[in-house]
Amino acid sequence: MKDLLCAFNSLLRAEFFVGAALLACSGAFAADTLISPDDPGINYYGRFDFSNPKAPRFNWSGTTIEFMISGATTVGMEFTDGAGYYDIEVDGALQPAPVYADSWNSKKYVLVSAVSTASHVIRIIRRNEPYWAIATLGGIYLSSGGKILPLARPARKMEFCGDSWTAGYFVEDCSEQQSKTNANKAWARLTSKAFKAQDIILAESGIGLVKSLGGKTVLPKKYPCTFDTMGGAATPLWNFTSWIPDIVSIFLGINDKNAGATDNEYSAAIHSFVTTIRGNYPDVPILFISLTGNMDAATRTAVAAETTSLGHKDVYFLECTIAVTGCQYHPTLAEDKKIADAVVAKISQITGWDTTLAATSRSEGRPAAGRMARIKAARIDSRAVMVSADQAAARHAIMVMRADGRIVERLRLDRSGMCRWNTAQTREGLYFIGGQDIGWARVCIGR
Repeated sequence: MKDLLCAFNSLLRAEFFVGAALLACSGAFAADTLISPDDPGINYYGRFDFSNPKAPRFNWSGTTIEFMISGATTVGMEFTDGAGYYDIEVDGALQPAPVYADSWNSKKYVLVSAVSTASHVIRIIRRNEPYWAIATLGGIYLSSGGKILPLARPARKMEFCGDSWTAGYFVEDCSEQQSKTNANKAWARLTSKAFKAQDIILAESGIGLVKSLGGKTVLPKKYPCTFDTMGGAATPLWNFTSWIPDIVSIFLGINDKNAGATDNEYSAAIHSFVTTIRGNYPDVPILFISLTGNMDAATRTAVAAETTSLGHKDVYFLECTIAVTGCQYHPTLAEDKKIADAVVAKISQITGWDTTLAATSRSEGRPAAGRMARIKAARIDSRAVMVSADQAAARHAIMVMRADGRIVERLRLDRSGMCRWNTAQTREGLYFIGGQDIGWARVCIGR
């Protein structure tokens, strides 16, 4: 029976790929429905220029377009790029081959085909660096009967700044830079995926904090820009009030070291960049990551000064000790995973975030996977909340989670399926109590 099921699944996969190949060759749908880029059901993660909301522009690595479809068997996009490779994910599953946006003029590209008419989440992710291109989305095409459904955004937000290690330079193999560079598989994206978070990734090969290779503009000077201004392309300034992260992670120093930066120069640049970030995000934690032997000593000293004599709280340091074996002194896929694991552990320590679940920004932060039927919570006085669940949940471990996704307490139900949460030291706000496999209850703490 198992062999029969495997054979059937293989046949379905083969039919999917054949259908996708045939449609890609034809370049057309039957009875297209064009969804405008300003449709509220489309989520955008990254730095986009929405000055024309029907033609949003972008070019940083890792920039992502996300939406949920229903009723469509084929999905495409109208795009202008000329130098972009895009990973396509369907319900979290990476599709076998990226889409290459090879035209400087507007062109229709097939993303997926032969999917069921049930609801599916589609993600379009820019893999490679801009190479002087600025991409424009002209719309999403759905086959006849398709529509876009509302899709909650993750509540957590993460910003990453880095160089080629963050951009995923040659991470897939060493054959060809443009097609084998993939920010979607590098440590930063792996970190945000672990926390089920939105992200903005600002990364470029050769870039540094105070000195870049080949005279490139350093990252702090690019930081205010909506686009990565490779080649001196014009760019609007980024509106920092439009998207405020919960944490900023910066992994630089390798190119600074190779370009001849001194420890004093690098330490001064850290202080300047911290001041810039705090000017935009006053209360956000900042994590500096350094590779052993590449400005790590200067970074450690600078971070210590930031949190003491220079008066900046919540600035942290992590040393990356991994020895890389990939192309041109870059991490392999496995090594990127090890880097991400270390960063995830450090960020969990800083924020208290758990990687097993995450709140969403709609429905008052309710975890999307939660089932609300099996657990209840009610305030019994100003200092306690009584939690109860079905008898089947007796002795079950549960969590108390703030609406921003931070775990504040872990509890265990007793043999009757009940426990008490002491809220005497809990700040006011909305909380969720439970777990993914038991469901969630909601309670508001006020004084």
